[in-house]
Amino acid sequence: MAMNPPDGERSGAREEVNRGHLRLPGQRKVWVLGIVAILLAAWGGHWLYQRWTHVYIDDARIDGEVISISSRVSGWITELPVIEGDAVKKGQLLARVDDRDSVLQREVLVAKLKAIENQMAVVQVQTGQVDQETLGKYQSETSRLAAAEAEAAALGVQLKQARDDYRRAQELADAKWLSPQAMERARTTYHQVQESHRKALSEMAAVRGTLSAAGGSRRQIQVMGRQLLVLARQADEIRAEILRREVDIADRTIRSPADGKVVMTFVRKGEHVSPGQRILMFHDPNEIWVEANVKETEVGLLKPGMKADIRVDAYPGKVFAGEVFRIGQAATNKFALLPDPNPSGNFTKITQRLPVRILLAEKDGALRPGMMVEVYIAVRNH
Repeated sequence: MAMNPPDGERSGAREEVNRGHLRLPGQRKVWVLGIVAILLAAWGGHWLYQRWTHVYIDDARIDGEVISISSRVSGWITELPVIEGDAVKKGQLLARVDDRDSVLQREVLVAKLKAIENQMAVVQVQTGQVDQETLGKYQSETSRLAAAEAEAAALGVQLKQARDDYRRAQELADAKWLSPQAMERARTTYHQVQESHRKALSEMAAVRGTLSAAGGSRRQIQVMGRQLLVLARQADEIRAEILRREVDIADRTIRSPADGKVVMTFVRKGEHVSPGQRILMFHDPNEIWVEANVKETEVGLLKPGMKADIRVDAYPGKVFAGEVFRIGQAATNKFALLPDPNPSGNFTKITQRLPVRILLAEKDGALRPGMMVEVYIAVRNH
């Protein structure tokens, strides 16, 4: 038969057990605090190591070539097939401005050009006709003048001979060596040759007048040539106006300059736009980079080509690789709208920042201009 322990022994055993239970939670707390301290120390050491080996920038953002697409002409928007966020291809229609008035003006100019071209054709035909007519007459009158001059020259010789014969006849008649009948024949011959010579001279003068008129008709060709030049210049002017209208019509069709995305639209279909007014904003997702503003006390550590880790606020836990491409040549305060010239003499020293451009190793469509990022640039291993 088992014997129960005395009451004193039972109470002592219970106190020992209770003291053991009280010691166990305290030991756990010590272990937990120790582990937390170790983790904090490891994190702090890593943080210090990162600050020593890297330049950390929290004032950074994704940047890119965001282009404002504007209108070069005025008019009403007749088509706007895109909205914010649409992906577009190069040459795709973005907007269209009403072009009816420009098309009608071009048609009017085309009709005027055709009229001038027809008028030029008529003048050219008239020039050819006048050329043929006046050329034949001019050549004919030139031949007649040559014949008249030859006849006048021959009659001139005959007139001189008749005059000499008449003078000798007078001398012989005065000396009674020539009969009155012979004297009369010599006089008659002289007067006949003299009259024929006068007629030849008159004919030659008349032919010269006709030839001069024919030459004047020939100069009409030059006048027509000048008319053709004037009409040609008018036609060139109208062609230039037609090209201007065609450029105006082309400007009313606004197309995408490259593959990209529509960032924002500023007008709606049916609204009126003016020259230079923004219609939408566009950017190429492949043309993006990181624009970081680095403290002037750290910029001396940076060099182009240094590697960088980029953490985007929008995607926690994801790291993008980059490389320093260019370091700015002036602090950002030089580009402020209201720079502080410090006219009062009071001075507060503030660390300035310089812009640094970091190129992304791989383009990601999830990155958009304006997103805030944090940048770690390794500087101690270079």
